[in-house]
Amino acid sequence: MDMIKKIIHIKKQELFKAGDKREWKDHTFLFSNEFGKPLRPDSISQWWIRFKESDKFKTLGLESIRFHDLRHSSLTFLSSRGLRLKKVQDRAGHAKMGTTFDIYGHSLPEEDFEAAGYVEEMFQPN
Repeated sequence: MDMIKKIIHIKKQELFKAGDKREWKDHTFLFSNEFGKPLRPDSISQWWIRFKESDKFKTLGLESIRFHDLRHSSLTFLSSRGLRLKKVQDRAGHAKMGTTFDIYGHSLPEEDFEAAGYVEEMFQPN
């Protein structure tokens, strides 16, 4: 909520600067242009498609992925870095921990190797 409040504050500053050019004067949309006109729901998807076709994207050498895949990739990355699953759940906006665990609690190869090391430790003489 703190982040949303900050975005609203920034958005209101932008709209103040727009002055008479401001559109939708009775509303403050989080996702709007600099004049307050709301973005179309598919605007971000269209931007992502154009970005994937750009030279900049090609120079990055990235695979072609869907915009929604960025969400899964970022949450998987956080999980793999040891972020507690509860925080991953918060960032994902899942109501139930089970949902987060089913999607992001999968075992990574590094974790399997680490677990095997712990089991091996059990059988080492003191």
